[in-house]
Amino acid sequence: MLYLARGPILRGVASAWIVDEPMEKVQAIVVLGGDSRGGDRVRHAVSLYKAGWAPRIVLSGAPIRTYFNETELMAREARELGVPADHLILAPTGATSTLEEALRLRPVLAEHNFRNVIVVTSNFHTRRAKQIFVGVYRPRATIVRISAAPDQSFDPSTWWQSREGRKLLFLEVLKWTYTWWELCTLPDEEEGKARSGEVRSGSASHPVFSVLSPAIFSPF
Repeated sequence: MLYLARGPILRGVASAWIVDEPMEKVQAIVVLGGDSRGGDRVRHAVSLYKAGWAPRIVLSGAPIRTYFNETELMAREARELGVPADHLILAPTGATSTLEEALRLRPVLAEHNFRNVIVVTSNFHTRRAKQIFVGVYRPRATIVRISAAPDQSFDPSTWWQSREGRKLLFLEVLKWTYTWWELCTLPDEEEGKARSGEVRSGSASHPVFSVLSPAIFSPF
């Protein structure tokens, strides 16, 4: 009986794992690097832009070659889809993890005074992205909404039928667990300022610990 019911159960698992929050108008759409070969994240971000949810798109990415960054390819795709070049902000972070990417995007968002953003990433990656971006940005009074881009390698309705789909979800669950520890050991930004004399004594406790809650870390 359980075998016969596996389809609805496993579809439910994927549906519960994916985070796709209600949209509101924001200052910018942030597209995370590591897009699919089909450019699913960029295409989804452009669709949100054209729907009027934000006037600017921030493109984050890492080097593909020593002389070429992923953000350049993303920008070209966005322009081909009708986004004016002056509405794009390239942020070649060079990050090797989602947490590092979130941290390296902080000065970019601060430079443009973006305090309300939509973060676009692949559907299977959304729960961990929410976990990280809420942990990093809520202490900075930045509102983050997560929008799930379809991904050609992960179909929520049939993910268990392909090796790639099973691998992606399994690895995300493992990474999500490890990320909890990463966030808990993240250096306190305010504490670092205090050492340099920028903040007086009596500063708030660790900002990441202040936002840890079951809602952020619950897998469902």
